[in-house]
Amino acid sequence: MRFRLISYRSYSSSFAAITQCQISHFARLGQIDRARNIFEDLQSKTVTSWNAIVAGYFHNKRPGEAQKLFDKMPERNTISWNGLVSGYIKNGMISEARKVFDKMPERNVVSWTAMVRGYVQEGLIEEAELLFWRMPEKNVVSWTVMLGGLIEDGRVDEARRLFDMIPVKDVVASTNMIGGLCSEGRLSEAREIFDEMPQRNVVAWTSMISGYAINNKVDVARKLFEVMPDKNEVTWTAMLKGYTKSGRINEAAELFKAMSVKPVAACNEMIMGFGLNGEVGKARWVFDQMKEKDDGTWSALIKIYERKGFELEALALFRLMQSEGVRPNFPSIISILSVCGSLASLDHVDNKVHMFTGGGSASHPEHEMILKKLEKLGASLREAGYCPDGSFVMHDVDEEDKQYIKNCPPISAVDTFNTVINIMSLDP
Repeated sequence: MRFRLISYRSYSSSFAAITQCQISHFARLGQIDRARNIFEDLQSKTVTSWNAIVAGYFHNKRPGEAQKLFDKMPERNTISWNGLVSGYIKNGMISEARKVFDKMPERNVVSWTAMVRGYVQEGLIEEAELLFWRMPEKNVVSWTVMLGGLIEDGRVDEARRLFDMIPVKDVVASTNMIGGLCSEGRLSEAREIFDEMPQRNVVAWTSMISGYAINNKVDVARKLFEVMPDKNEVTWTAMLKGYTKSGRINEAAELFKAMSVKPVAACNEMIMGFGLNGEVGKARWVFDQMKEKDDGTWSALIKIYERKGFELEALALFRLMQSEGVRPNFPSIISILSVCGSLASLDHVDNKVHMFTGGGSASHPEHEMILKKLEKLGASLREAGYCPDGSFVMHDVDEEDKQYIKNCPPISAVDTFNTVINIMSLDP
């Protein structure tokens, strides 16, 4: 009988764990109704299963339902209350989270840290500080969260003082401090912390290498890069970025060639590096070789075309970007507005664009189509009153048009972009 009782308890415990996992699993998949059905079918609901379904509703952006379930819970523990605080924070409801925090019957270090983290995530660093210093007990996570908040707020001196107060400095805290110091060019302080770390992971190494690279200490960065035991894609890309930002494109190309795996971020960096160095053809070659592209890839090449005077190529690439279902990001929008606005401001003869800048534009395979679209675009932008920055084509514009460009009223960037998108999507 004793054996059977233990077996039954073991079975019950296992069943509860399985159902809890199912609730969490379906909630993460966005199938919250299915998760709720599993929860409702439970004959015996534990506090753990209640916590799981409440967390599920928060995960699916339904905080109201989560609160209703929490209020119905027959029994709550500290984990339940912490889950409610964290749930509101994840949904951007910091005021509601604080109300729950204030009325908690009992708080532990997780409760306090969650609330401090919430304030930091919302950029409310002063509120985070006030709460942090009230904490009866702080763990390494608490210190690291507050440290990150100060660094993010640009208060590196205060962050350094806080860092020196941390009883046990883990890899995360040290790496954050290195990054903060490097952002202000305080490389010797950052290196001192790096050298004193008892253990360094790939993030710490990469942070120090990146710090040297962004501060134009590329050779020092390369020396550290060479002795780094394990390099990942982020490390290679950080070193690559150091070369491109310093204008050392040949060394960047050699490093890029040596990479066994070329991540999207590295390819994007090479597109910008080649392009800004005037090697637009090589930039396009990198773009064409990429099997995977993100919105940064497209915007990088569009920006290069815009800056180097390849206006029609920029427009054609923007059209291709749309046709492949890639949503334009802000940099690509700015570049294409600059191109379209500048071209629309050029002289017109017999309702045709009189002159373009940029090499090889007339030979573009979609030349005629783009000309027709520019006719529509030019008329719409002028009618809307768009005032472009035409500095790179001003030498080909007469005094009357120059005066028009200087005097035309500014309009909403959103309205201008909508005009561009609508016209670019029309059939010629």
